[in-house]
Amino acid sequence: MAATFQVNINITAGVDFKQQYTLTGSDMTPTDLTGFVFSGNVAKHECALNATTSTSTSPVWKAMPLTITVPNPTSGVYVISLTAAQTAKLKEGKYVYSVVVTDTTPTTSEVVSGLAFVDKAFGTLTGTTETYSSYY
Repeated sequence: MAATFQVNINITAGVDFKQQYTLTGSDMTPTDLTGFVFSGNVAKHECALNATTSTSTSPVWKAMPLTITVPNPTSGVYVISLTAAQTAKLKEGKYVYSVVVTDTTPTTSEVVSGLAFVDKAFGTLTGTTETYSSYY
């Protein structure tokens, strides 16, 4: 596998999130992803533990799993996503994410990682009584 790409993403809480990537070889041709297994997570930081359920001998990581699909394996394209219900559980702020893949040899590699910036959709604000003037 090639080196891990660092790509920062923006996630809006309460809204569906999708990001598409293409895995290529060193010659920039798409990698055939047939038989590859992807997994990934979003977390506040890479060592985030669930303090209420972890023990010193049995850590429980606090992360949200990403859904990863491969719409057409021969194109090298894979898509990471979260539903609106999942993103609604994220508080505003900075997170990290990582996607790893196990190929058919089997070798496991991290293929993309970076920061995930979570904000709240302006259109989802409720319970406000302020009046906003038009800028037109």
